[in-house]
Amino acid sequence: MQLEQSSGKISGVNLLVGLLVRFPEILIINYNRAEAFFIISFMLKANIKQERYMRFREHFSACLKAYYGILEQEQALPAIGKRFVKAWTLLQVTFSKKSISFEEINLVNSLILNEFQKEVIVDTRASSHFGAEKGTYGEDFIECLLPEKKKQEQENLFAFREAGKVYIFDK
Repeated sequence: MQLEQSSGKISGVNLLVGLLVRFPEILIINYNRAEAFFIISFMLKANIKQERYMRFREHFSACLKAYYGILEQEQALPAIGKRFVKAWTLLQVTFSKKSISFEEINLVNSLILNEFQKEVIVDTRASSHFGAEKGTYGEDFIECLLPEKKKQEQENLFAFREAGKVYIFDK
């Protein structure tokens, strides 16, 4: 089932809500179409060791190179970085482009979950609340929101989850 995108009615806000509901592992999304970047952040409940992080970065890059190679696309690989926040680690994946696909987000999410399964903080309240309605923010809906839109060129959105709720701000 493909959803039709009506111009002006669907904005980046819908996209961010859809992504945060669909992927309860994503903590923060920063989406700036004007400067062409999309940052997805995950929180780990541990300080990961540098050697483990470096191994993961290599694996992460190899998987994304293979993905773009299969699609025969010349793409700049997303950058991955980490910051320590007290006893936790914030992992940030930065895409330097205006539009990304659902498959790219899903691949990044899967790679992080496979490596840091026990450490990733997941908002279980969101998944239990929306579990029955998972199709509401399914792949088709999110894919409909991801293509480039002309009317929202100036959007600079910041979204995060807290206590089972999604907050979105326009910077």
